[in-house]
Amino acid sequence: MKRGISGYLIASLLLHLIIGIILFVGLDFSKPKRPESKGQIVNAVMLDENFLNEQAKQIQQQKSQPKPQKVEKEKDKEDTDIAKRELAQQQERLRIAETKRKEAEEATRKAEAEKQKKVAEQKQAEEKAQKAEEARKLEEQKAKKVESERKAAEEESKALALKKKKEQEKKEAEEKQAKADAAKKAEAEKKAKQEAEKKAKAEADKKAKAEAEKKAKAEADKKAKEAKEEAAKKAKADAEKKAKAEADKQAKIAAERKRKAAEEAKLQKEMEDMMQQQLAAEANARSQAASAAAQGEVDKYAALIKATVERYMILDPTMRGKTCTIGVRLASTGFVISVDNGQGDPAVCRSGKAAVLKANQLPVPKDPAAFEMLKEFNLKLEPSI
Repeated sequence: MKRGISGYLIASLLLHLIIGIILFVGLDFSKPKRPESKGQIVNAVMLDENFLNEQAKQIQQQKSQPKPQKVEKEKDKEDTDIAKRELAQQQERLRIAETKRKEAEEATRKAEAEKQKKVAEQKQAEEKAQKAEEARKLEEQKAKKVESERKAAEEESKALALKKKKEQEKKEAEEKQAKADAAKKAEAEKKAKQEAEKKAKAEADKKAKAEAEKKAKAEADKKAKEAKEEAAKKAKADAEKKAKAEADKQAKIAAERKRKAAEEAKLQKEMEDMMQQQLAAEANARSQAASAAAQGEVDKYAALIKATVERYMILDPTMRGKTCTIGVRLASTGFVISVDNGQGDPAVCRSGKAAVLKANQLPVPKDPAAFEMLKEFNLKLEPSI
């Protein structure tokens, strides 16, 4: 019995030793690459049952001590059963190890797939971020372009204003020169007229003197012939008297005509004055109507401008009940030339100024008179929160 127990121990030890050597040789000692996941990869080797049975038989054959036939058969059967049980247990352990290895491989595969998925998601996120950055740069370029156009419009407006100013100065200088030339010409004409009048007067005086001399000679001849011409003289006196009466009559007629002409001229002047007053009243009425129409346009576009600015304002609950008045200057196209910091609540003023600059171009009337009233104005902002 003691000998049988020793044989069982020897056979069991040898079997475990063989299995351990086979497992040791089958293990992969190379350092595996650490996967992304925490799953552990198990390398195992499956043992052939026939091979293990053959090894068990060889152990049985190596026993050299003679045994009773019955006891030896029972011992062999017992050893074989034990070896089979241990083999079955070892195979179960190996099966479990293989199952774990497969599970580890599946976990590794899933981890790799998850990694690829994360890489793809990261790539998509990077592409999305790149597109967002490109969109931001595009918006920034657009903003720079708009600012450049605004500055160009402002420069153009300034250049146009300077050009108009120079043209006005040139026109005023030309008008001044024309007035000077006209005054010079009038002075020359006046001097020439005075010279002509002086010359004509001298000619008239010379002619009058000659006439006087001629008349005196005739009077002397007349006195010499006085006696002879007494009858003719009387007739002449009568004729002169008659001529004088006719002259007085004609003078009275001329005076009456002159009086009537003066009255007609006075009446004509009064009628012209009344016509001028009527025309002035009509012109004033038309001016008031145009001013009222322009004021209507101003009120309309002032409301549009206020609505546009308030649409761009960033409001805050702290602005409730607060106001700000901002001074704005516009070009004829509606572009904002300048905007001051405003007077009133600082937060409302900052938001309003930013809104005006952000709008960049505000609606303006096409009517020049209405725009003239609106090109520089004060905008009162009252946030409705």
